Amino acid sequence: MKKLSPLLLCALLAACAGKPDSSTNAQTDNKEKPAQTSEQEGPITPKGEFAQIDVSRSQQAMDDIAAGKAEAINTILQSPNDYAPPVLYLMSAIMFDNDYQDQGTFWYYVAQLRARSDANKSGDDTTHAAVSRLNQQFGIRIGPHSTSNPDKLQAIVSQVLQWDSEQTRSYDPRWIALQGQDVATQTTVDFAPEDKWQEINALTRNQYRQGLEQALADLRNKQTEQAK
Repeated sequence: MKKLSPLLLCALLAACAGKPDSSTNAQTDNKEKPAQTSEQEGPITPKGEFAQIDVSRSQQAMDDIAAGKAEAINTILQSPNDYAPPVLYLMSAIMFDNDYQDQGTFWYYVAQLRARSDANKSGDDTTHAAVSRLNQQFGIRIGPHSTSNPDKLQAIVSQVLQWDSEQTRSYDPRWIALQGQDVATQTTVDFAPEDKWQEINALTRNQYRQGLEQALADLRNKQTEQAK
């Protein structure tokens, strides 16, 4: 298994070093831990509403995983809805690297779906770059593995979409706001109202399904051409 360094939700989510992904595409703690964006050379401290975004539980989970605590992943699996997507990304990479490939792939795409839907709730368009970084960092092996078998990929992502539609997320989706450029200059979080979150989640699932179908069609056409 690759050594994974701790992630900071308030930073650039710098963990697994690797090549780009080729797949389809505590309040007190928060105030003390600096954040930075890709355009920021130095750390910045979230202010105003940004400082109120509580990512302590997710941060602790990633710290526990990075520290090698054996029970950490089982704890997450008991209540996955309590953790922000970066936790699920990290867990998926560890599962995959320890020969739990199907399970790792499932949680990778759960994480990707949820990260996208959270970015879709943000009025700061630069938060979408955080999703791309997460995919690049954690999909280096899962992406190529998934796209090598379109039928299995379709089955797993269909399970992801069904599972997510039946769940109630209890983490704060505004974690994604800490990854955008606004955190460096603003004190008010530009985010969709809570009564719109479920609607955005459902819309993102539909978009995700459509994107998957197109990607699978392209993959199968490519395989057909290569077989000729």
